[in-house]
Amino acid sequence: MTTPAATGRASWARRIAIALVVVLGLLAVGFVAVRRQLRDGNDFPLYWQAARALVSGRSPYDVLSGLHGYVYLPWFALLLGPLGALPLRTAVACWYALNLLFTWFAGRSLRVALGTAGLTPSPWLLLLATLPLAGLFHDNLVLGQANLFLLWLIALSLRAALAPSRAGLAREAAGGFAAALKMPAGLLVLPLVLRARWRGVVMFVVAGALAVALPFAVAGPAGGARELRDWREKVLAPAVAGTLQGSKIIDQSPHAGLRRLLVAEPAFGDTRVNVASLTPAAFSRVSRAVAVLLLAGYLTVWLLAPARATPAALLVDLSLACCAMVQVTGFNLKAQFVLLLLPAWTAAALAWGGGRPRRARVLLVSAAALFLLSYPDLVGRTTANWLLAYSSMAIGTLLLAAALVRQRFALAMPSPSGAPAAARAPGTAP
Repeated sequence: MTTPAATGRASWARRIAIALVVVLGLLAVGFVAVRRQLRDGNDFPLYWQAARALVSGRSPYDVLSGLHGYVYLPWFALLLGPLGALPLRTAVACWYALNLLFTWFAGRSLRVALGTAGLTPSPWLLLLATLPLAGLFHDNLVLGQANLFLLWLIALSLRAALAPSRAGLAREAAGGFAAALKMPAGLLVLPLVLRARWRGVVMFVVAGALAVALPFAVAGPAGGARELRDWREKVLAPAVAGTLQGSKIIDQSPHAGLRRLLVAEPAFGDTRVNVASLTPAAFSRVSRAVAVLLLAGYLTVWLLAPARATPAALLVDLSLACCAMVQVTGFNLKAQFVLLLLPAWTAAALAWGGGRPRRARVLLVSAAALFLLSYPDLVGRTTANWLLAYSSMAIGTLLLAAALVRQRFALAMPSPSGAPAAARAPGTAP
């Protein structure tokens, strides 16, 4: 007969064994990350070089190299100045450790946001909802990209938006810094504007302005103006002109998916999947129209969906904003879709939190399958390439957004008397 003491010891032994496996796995990924970044020079080594250039008074931008090289605003390179003072190998290892911390604290903040909205999904459900994005987390860690830092900033911003009375200035400002890192994060402010949450909106705008102005405080008026001019020439001007958009499968935005179908350019290798042959100039007009339609669709949901005053409604609207971040604008590389963690957690918590929301579950399972089938390590390089050529991740994101829209319209206002309102189960048909 097993005693309680023996059962407790066995439980602790399992926990220790799992912890050791996780630690060893993270160390192995870290070893690969350091080796690969030192070999290939992407992505963190570019940030490191930019930080060193700014400290020495040089511009971090190579305007003539297209999207190769450092492409973020100068404030991010200034933030990484301490790592720029370290040898590259040491700096890469430190950035890997920081990315692990960003991921951990982003997850904690997102769980707090879910709880504030009245959702208490089990850890196992959140783990399953994360699984389709696991390969993206791995890619971000190995390449040393900035997306996990961005995820943390967004998570802080969402936590502050759900509980503004308990939010400090740093959390309220996080969204503005996120938008100053990657401009599509500015979409996160729209649900706050529509709710007249002016303190959050002001903090968002002020933080973004401070990030943009930081180079002037460090390098002086002339130096700051030069750095912003170089950034505009390297990134903003080509984006406005539509010359950044390509057809390669690494870009899983809806715009790139349409471009693969409508412009006669290779999707991978020499393989093309186009059914029409528009000129790039003609397609740029199509792309702008698609951006307007997508943004109009999200605005329509935010304006017309019921129960806007409830925390759950705000959570779903912000989750939709995260989906919009990788849809409304073009040029969203696969690794950036790690930002779908909040939408995935929110949709899963609503779909499996009660009732029988069968249609939402079908949408979510289909989205998860499309993401999993996009990983070469699971299905092979050839199969993954063909699926990505037909925009498997972009379609998966649309399915995730569709599930959230169904769940958003299923939310109901609480009863004025304080009693629970009769509401449809999230995701069920009206």
